[in-house]
Amino acid sequence: MQSLRSCPARGLILSSAFRGGQRSLRMSWPRKSGAQGAGAGAGGGLGAGTGTGGTSATGTIGFSALQKLREWHASAFSSRFLLFTNVGISLSLSCVGDILEQHLEIYCGEIERFESTRTAHMAISGVTVGVICHYWYKMLDKRLPGRSMRVVAKKIVLDQLICSPIYISVFFVTLGVLERKDKHEVWEEIKEKAWKLYAAEWTVWPVAQFVNFYWIPAHYRIFYDNIISLGYDVLTSKVKHKQSHSHLKKIP
Repeated sequence: MQSLRSCPARGLILSSAFRGGQRSLRMSWPRKSGAQGAGAGAGGGLGAGTGTGGTSATGTIGFSALQKLREWHASAFSSRFLLFTNVGISLSLSCVGDILEQHLEIYCGEIERFESTRTAHMAISGVTVGVICHYWYKMLDKRLPGRSMRVVAKKIVLDQLICSPIYISVFFVTLGVLERKDKHEVWEEIKEKAWKLYAAEWTVWPVAQFVNFYWIPAHYRIFYDNIISLGYDVLTSKVKHKQSHSHLKKIP
């Protein structure tokens, strides 16, 4: 203390240094709290990252399912499997059309119960028709390529004049074979009922086939065809079975 008193300048320097040291100590505290804040931020960020990881895992599963669906779609509508896809679509929607018609007939009191054999026969007829339409569309696209108005008009006319009569005839022949009818009975049924279906074709299909040949890609044509024909399949089932019940009862 005496040295400080004896040398005022030295005392002033030391006191300034001492005060500066206190100030430096005080300035060091916020750095410590800042480190803690950084740790808390890192922990919070880690927790948030973990939560985001869970959401990301869910998104990955959804993306994987979507990717598998795309792969299945590409395979089903490829040239290798397109015939099986078209036949499956025709079978399924022919079956659905008859189920709808039978439930409508039950509701209206026209039949008493659902006949699964009838639905199975309609489904099988959908298979034969699906095969015919598959190769018919391929032949049309090969002979008449392009989507000009002239080409589309030719396809519609050929479809109505050639494919529709074949389609309707094969439909009645297939069901005649399944119902164990002879050739005379099948021919009489065709003469009695086929014209009704053919007349209905001219009211529905020219416009529908314009859309089909002008806009729809070739590998989706049977799919589009069957979506449009779902209502037509209901009519087909009605025409085929409503008037044939009395005839079938005569068969021993």
